[in-house]
Amino acid sequence: MPKRTAFLGKTLAAAGTAAALALATAVPAAAAEPTAVEQDVAQLYQYVIDLYNGLPADALRGVDRLIESPIPRIGPQSQAADGPIPGCTAGSLLTYANKLASQLTPLEGKALDALSGLSQLYVQGVASDKTPQVFGTDGQYTPRATTTIDKLRGFWDIESWNIQLVAWKGTDLGSQAKMVQTFSLGLAPAKVKAAAALATKVLYEVPAMQGGRNPLLTLNAFSAPAGSLGGKRVALGDGLLDTVDVLGFDDVSVESVVGHEYGHQVDFAHDNHPRNESAEMGPDAYGGYFVAHAKGFAWNARTQQEVIYLDAAIGDCYHSHGTPDQRKAAGAWGEKQATSQANPNRIVPSATMIEKFQKEYPKLMPPATAASRG
Repeated sequence: MPKRTAFLGKTLAAAGTAAALALATAVPAAAAEPTAVEQDVAQLYQYVIDLYNGLPADALRGVDRLIESPIPRIGPQSQAADGPIPGCTAGSLLTYANKLASQLTPLEGKALDALSGLSQLYVQGVASDKTPQVFGTDGQYTPRATTTIDKLRGFWDIESWNIQLVAWKGTDLGSQAKMVQTFSLGLAPAKVKAAAALATKVLYEVPAMQGGRNPLLTLNAFSAPAGSLGGKRVALGDGLLDTVDVLGFDDVSVESVVGHEYGHQVDFAHDNHPRNESAEMGPDAYGGYFVAHAKGFAWNARTQQEVIYLDAAIGDCYHSHGTPDQRKAAGAWGEKQATSQANPNRIVPSATMIEKFQKEYPKLMPPATAASRG
């Protein structure tokens, strides 16, 4: 979502000297009193900032989101380049998400910012797969999610018993008990109950939140390492699944996204933390290998093609997660590793897969560099 205050400042500057003088000499109008809803949203926003500031220092370290959300986030931000890559067009998922975000008013955007940050903390630090997890707005993806995580745990040669798969649901924001648990992670104890009550109030008094079903609240997925808040886990957002369905990738959505996020767990297990686009492109490759492999999903060529186009849909243009072309190439490379093996049943050790991809990675970068010169 654009920074509207910066935009407003530029607009006034462009109005010229006469307008500036008129503003300077006009009798100042009384500022409108904020409405009750505006006061609620502002107070909730402050509570959530205080909550994030009260978290342990390493609470969010290493947490890797699938996409850079168009909604401003409370908490640490990714270190992206100052400007977009010339000649690059963002993937269809980000384009669609930005379109949804652009339709929000400033008040709705602020409410969504606070609530989405709060919902991420719940799914990261409180939610547990020890209770039944329901994937998808109406639970429609639960069987596929369960099957996928079970296959992944048996596929890769890393410690897997303690990697949780948890559902990221905006409707959890409507539970007072869950919000009390969430604010207790870092907010002053005396403020926890009031903050939890306000969160559920804002959820329902701002209609654009749709009672937690606005897809932007959970339009993401992430993987978290052992040392972060809540420990090792993969979170799968309802809003992401709904959006991928709208874009036509429903056939492969759950398996591709969970396979990618589990790929981060493969990197975590080997202490592989690249500081370039291979941090995201590697999991694309591992996920492609998994879905194409005979002991993974053994998907056919047509379905493999759909997977790499979903990889491309998630690409960005900020030297952050990889461009659409780069992510598509990484997924295709992983699929080829599976389909070209002499022994289709052999699973390459995860450490070897990481090493192979890191050698391949520089070769996947020139297309974006060439495009930037065009």
